[in-house]
Parts: sequence; structure tokens; C-alpha cells
Amino acid sequence: MKHAFRLGLLVTLALTVSACGGGGGAEHQQAKAQAKGRPLPKYERAVLPAGEYHTTEFTPPLSFHITGDKWRFEGPSGTLGDPEQSDYLFIERVPWGEIAFFNLLKVEGVYKPKGPTGAKESVPAPDDLVGWFRHNPYLKTSEPKPASVGGYEGVQFDVVLVNRPVNHKGICGSTDCLDIFALSSGGSSEVHFTKKEHYIVLENVKGVPVVIYYNNVKDDFDEFVPVAEKVLQSVEWTGS
Repeated sequence: MKHAFRLGLLVTLALTVSACGGGGGAEHQQAKAQAKGRPLPKYERAVLPAGEYHTTEFTPPLSFHITGDKWRFEGPSGTLGDPEQSDYLFIERVPWGEIAFFNLLKVEGVYKPKGPTGAKESVPAPDDLVGWFRHNPYLKTSEPKPASVGGYEGVQFDVVLVNRPVNHKGICGSTDCLDIFALSSGGSSEVHFTKKEHYIVLENVKGVPVVIYYNNVKDDFDEFVPVAEKVLQSVEWTGS
């Protein structure tokens, strides 16, 4: 009788595990994604304690881990809204620097410089984004090198604003910056004259071209690099 009871218990446990964890349906995949840490909070809860987080709006969805304190949401210039939308995600380490993700299929476009004053218009993001950066008359870029984030390959390079447009005041509102990406919120992502920007271009993350950047005040950039790289090394793309 003891053997029969034990066998029945094992069968019951096996059926329970199969019902809870088996299969690869949408509900199972969603539950798996949700298990990757806590959801990013809304803007009114901007402080981000150390831990693992997953996106709720940005696509393709991802999770990442941050350590230490002083992390928070920081929205794009020109807006006061939620710093996470389907086309972008911004997080900031105070007072060092910022990390951002962009979905190039969903951003409103890139800003095309026009003339010596930097007057510009928004145009669709080009297929060769690296070439677009390298041929921008106001930017200086380093030689692209291989990069990988979350198992997806791409290239990385530094960008510096070297030729400031005369009397340019775009969405970023200053002659010390140049608008780069036009965002769905009405804000922009920009390159600043006093900062070095590090860009990573991933051409295909689950069918989506994704751009990641981190930046910082020039004097502290080298100090922020290992902090940003540690966050990016923890990235997992959680969508199916």
C-alpha cells in the first residue's frame, strides 16, 4: 500500500508540473517575461532601486539589471512624460550619465541637417544608420567596431559634436546640442557639444533595428563606461 500511495503522489506531482510549466503558448511566454524582475514604474515613481527590471511598453521587450543607487527614469528633452514608450526607453545614473534604447521602426525619424544654421527636417531613419552618423557634417565618429547586446550582433562607435551649427536651437533648445532622433512623444534625442556619446547599432533584434546609446560629461565618461557596460551585459530580449 505504501508503494501504491507513493506512485500516486508522483503521478499527481508530475501532472501538476506539466500543467503549470509545460507548453510554449502565449500565456507561458508572457509569464516567463514577467518573471524577469519587476516592471519599470511610471514616471511619477521615477527612482529605480537596485534590482532587475523588465519593460512594459518598449519593443522589442527586454529585461536588465542595475546595481547601486542613484538610478532613475529621465525622459527625453522637451517632454515631461513617461520615459518609456514603444519607440524609446531612458534610464539615468545621477549625476553620471544616461542609457537609452530606440526602436528605429517606431521613432518618428532622424533629423536631417540643412545649411550652416543647422535648420533641419525629420526624415525616415536610413537603412545605413552608421553611414548617416559618419557623413553628418556636424559629427565626428570613431571607427565602428563589433558589438553584441543580449546575444544580438551589431557595431559600436563614439560620436562627438564638433561643428556646432550657427544659431541652431532645435528641440534640444541650444547651440550646444544637435537633435538626432525624432521621438513619438514630441521630444528628441540629441548629441551635446560637452559630451561624448557611445552608440551601438543592432540591425536585427527579433526583426527590429535597435539603437542603444550611453553618454556622460566628457571628464567622467571613462568612469561611466564600465557602469553602462555592466547594465548592457545583463540585457535579455524577452519577447517571442
